[in-house]
Amino acid sequence: MNFVQPIRNPEQIQQLKEYFKEKSLRNYILFIMGINTGLRISDILKLKVGDVKDSHISIREKKTGKQKRIQITAALKRELKWFIEEREDSEYLLQSRQGKNRPIGRSMAYK
Repeated sequence: MNFVQPIRNPEQIQQLKEYFKEKSLRNYILFIMGINTGLRISDILKLKVGDVKDSHISIREKKTGKQKRIQITAALKRELKWFIEEREDSEYLLQSRQGKNRPIGRSMAYK
């Protein structure tokens, strides 16, 4: 099992945000979802557009099976707004380029 240490330096977080925003909008959204919600990667990847349109995300955690309700911060809401603007509620938030309406896999998210 891989253990990952959190990034605690706000400057490093800002640098990563700028890097991802420049390189890949999908990866940028993945990064900001992770730092703003605290969800595990497996839970973020299964989110659909409709799951993030309200002020909260309701999700059953894949690892624990527990139901969780997470408030979407104003900053995250602003970033998501333009990303999901013209997309259907049933579409995966982070779509794979391999076929229509499929989420990216965990291995792709780690690359």
